[in-house]
Amino acid sequence: MNASAVIRIAITGVESTGKTTLTEALSARLGGVAVRECARYNAEVIAGKATLATLEQLADAQAEACEVAVHQAGATGAACVVSDTDALMLRLWGEHAFDRAPAGLERLEAWPDLTLLCAPTIPWEVDPLRSMPRLEDRLALHAAYAEAVAVLPAHAIIDSTAHEKRLDQAVRAFQNYVVNRG
Repeated sequence: MNASAVIRIAITGVESTGKTTLTEALSARLGGVAVRECARYNAEVIAGKATLATLEQLADAQAEACEVAVHQAGATGAACVVSDTDALMLRLWGEHAFDRAPAGLERLEAWPDLTLLCAPTIPWEVDPLRSMPRLEDRLALHAAYAEAVAVLPAHAIIDSTAHEKRLDQAVRAFQNYVVNRG
């Protein structure tokens, strides 16, 4: 399989919505390649000192990791690449934290063929990188995500309250995308 035939899937959503769990499970179920969220391993993010420039660097790093994974998938015959984040997450993070989106998101915005938005329907879990324990706050931000993905040509909302059912929803979204892409 060549890299151009690999389906690129971005998982997005507010914190603690099961994006990492879904990324790993979906890539395993589909025989794909998973791409980690670069922000989780960034020293400035970990230290709580991320800036708008940090988000711009993360956009480049995530886009590069996604592109490398597509080439790896093409070389190994994997059908898809699943990224544990996307440009939307970085844009909304910038708007929420710095009142403006980071520059240079175009490469990452153009990457996915299919975007899956995880709804905040599972319990919030404590993590040093998380800052929104109140469901009301996560729901308000989720509304911005839902509005943004609604205009994408291929997207689905993953909203089950159980991880296995979320995986089933994601697999169905993938199958629908494969059937309907022309």
